[in-house]
Amino acid sequence: MASAQHILVVEDEGVLAQNVKIYLGRRFSDVRIAANGQRAMELLTSFTPDVLVLDYNLPDKNGLQIYTEIVRRRARPVGCVMITGCPLGHISRTASELGIRYLLSKPFSLAELQRLVDQSAEDVSRPSH
Repeated sequence: MASAQHILVVEDEGVLAQNVKIYLGRRFSDVRIAANGQRAMELLTSFTPDVLVLDYNLPDKNGLQIYTEIVRRRARPVGCVMITGCPLGHISRTASELGIRYLLSKPFSLAELQRLVDQSAEDVSRPSH
């Protein structure tokens, strides 16, 4: 099992966010939801996620902007799985340049999301050389 225990889901579709929280909550000790970028930033004052599940299209910012802000605030790396209903080609190059390795198109299976969250957590926990 990956070392991640704290997951932040930033998703404005309420039903999807709750389903992700319930599914990932079976494996990880603390899964929290933010419906927009502002709420995600507020949560970060008292919560340190190991991995972000980050929607690209949010009401106040896009996921790439939020990821950039979160990375700037952190002393240690954070894993990220970006989810999107947009064509992946639209965001994949920028996401890759920012260090986001995992993109998932909606609709997706929760099992596939969990696999990518696990992989992202493992990537972050590996010592860098």
